[in-house]
Amino acid sequence: MKKYVRWSKGTFSFPLLILFVATSVSITKVEGQSAEVLIQEVEGAASYSTGGSWQPLTKYMKLREGAVIRTAADASVDLLLQASGTALRLTPGSTLRFDKLGQERAGEQVISDTLLTLLSGGVAGTQRKLSAPSRFEIQTSTGVATIVGTEYYVRADGAVTVVSGAVSLHFNKPHNGGSVKATVQAGFSFDPATGQVVPTTPAYLQNIVAHIITTKHNAQVFKVGGATLVVKPEKELSPSKGQGGGGDDQGGNDNGNDNGKGKGNGNGKGKGKGKGP
Repeated sequence: MKKYVRWSKGTFSFPLLILFVATSVSITKVEGQSAEVLIQEVEGAASYSTGGSWQPLTKYMKLREGAVIRTAADASVDLLLQASGTALRLTPGSTLRFDKLGQERAGEQVISDTLLTLLSGGVAGTQRKLSAPSRFEIQTSTGVATIVGTEYYVRADGAVTVVSGAVSLHFNKPHNGGSVKATVQAGFSFDPATGQVVPTTPAYLQNIVAHIITTKHNAQVFKVGGATLVVKPEKELSPSKGQGGGGDDQGGNDNGNDNGKGKGNGNGKGKGKGKGP
C-alpha cells in the first residue's frame, strides 16, 4: 500500500511499511536504565543542557533523561526516541525537556514510559502505536497530551493538531477557569483560545505539513538496537483535508479545498505562515 502526499503542484509518494526485522525485545537495555534520545539532524543553531551550562547540539549526539534541548528562531532538530519508536521534530524557537525516558522488559514486550515537557515553541511527531501499559505524554504549561499512535503537532500554548490517529488531552483553562478533557481526531485541532476541538484549517495544516513529512522520513527506517523499525502511514496527508477512515484514524474530516500556497517542499524546510488551528 502506498502513501500519497498531495500538494497543489504535484504528488509525492512515500511507500512505507511497519515491520520489525528483528524482535522488538532487542530494543531493551538494562532494566531500570533510561532510554536514549538520538539526535538525527540539526539545522541551524541548537543547544542542550544537562543541568549546567548550554552546549552546542550536534548530529548523532545521544542524550538521556533530564536533558533539555532548544532551537534558535531559524533552527530545527530531528530526533529519535528509541524505546518508544518515536520520531520528533523540534521546530524553530522551541525548548523541550526529557523528564522521563523509562523502559523495562515485560516478557517478550518492552514497556516504555515517556514524559516530555514542551517549554516553548512546537514539536511534530510520528508515533507508532504503543501497547498498554506503555505511556507517551507531552506536557505544556496548560496541560498534557497523551499520545498512543499517531501523527501530530503540539504547541506549548496547548494547541494540538492531529494528522492521523487520535490524541487525548487534558487542558487547564487560564485564570482558574477549570479544565477540559478532549480527544482530538485526525483532521481536527484543539484550539486553546476557545477550549474547543475544531476542524483543522487548510492554511494551518499547510504551515505544519512539512514538519510532519520530515518526521515520516525520519521514522521510515531507523535502527533500534538489533531491530529495524519502519513506519507506514496509511492515509492521505493533504494541506486541505485530514485523514480518516479505517484503522486508528477516526473522525477524519475534509474541511477545505486544495488552495494551500505554503512553501513546504516535502523535505521539512517549508516555512508556511498559517495563523493557527
